[in-house]
Amino acid sequence: MNIEELNPNQVIEAVNDGALFVDVREAYEVDEVAYDLPNMKHIPLGQIQERIEEFPKDQLVIVGCRSGKRSMNACLFLAMNGYDKVRNLSGGIMRWVENGAPVK
Repeated sequence: MNIEELNPNQVIEAVNDGALFVDVREAYEVDEVAYDLPNMKHIPLGQIQERIEEFPKDQLVIVGCRSGKRSMNACLFLAMNGYDKVRNLSGGIMRWVENGAPVK
């Protein structure tokens, strides 16, 4: 299964065009530094299975985490459950910050 990865600029563009961004990090990580995007949710990786109905199947969903590994696991889980519009943020918030993308 091949999940497309997006860089921070591509993510910002996609979210501005209506994609949903989902941060799968733990709450304490989000408290330290958070993505600053208009259309986003925080659903920790361990809660994805029980909260899967919060992921729209008819909308592009981009998943991010700290480094890109947990978010890739989330993307693979979603893809195995019938989601074909999922993308991974390559490098996670670490790359996000390195690229000067907005944080709060």
